Amino acid sequence: MPVRFDPLRYRPLFYAAAGWNVIAAGVALAAPVFHAEAFFVLEGALASPEAALNTRIMWVTVGLLGFGYWLVARDPRKNHGLVLVAALGKTCVALLWIAAFAQGTVGLLGLAGALGDLVFAALFFRFFLT
Repeated sequence: MPVRFDPLRYRPLFYAAAGWNVIAAGVALAAPVFHAEAFFVLEGALASPEAALNTRIMWVTVGLLGFGYWLVARDPRKNHGLVLVAALGKTCVALLWIAAFAQGTVGLLGLAGALGDLVFAALFFRFFLT
């Protein structure tokens, strides 16, 4: 007998994704110097006001997406379509970080974050396609 799809069993996945995003954003926003040194290979990568602003905008967005994953976790049945957007977003962002790593502008922490996002993306796609 086939197992019936139960979206509620995916709640821990979305809570974990929320934590992943909120913690990463919190660290990057609270400790921008540490973030710059840990993520970027080039010294002074965030020295220009434009680079610093763009990075803050990115991490605020990452944090807000984490809030979105928390909302999905509360009731995955109501947010099925948003999970596709999340899976596509995590895939695209991961590919951008991987490309930056390949170009030598992002260090191992950026690559680790990209690989983590790819894992979440794969699990999000699995949820969406189930």
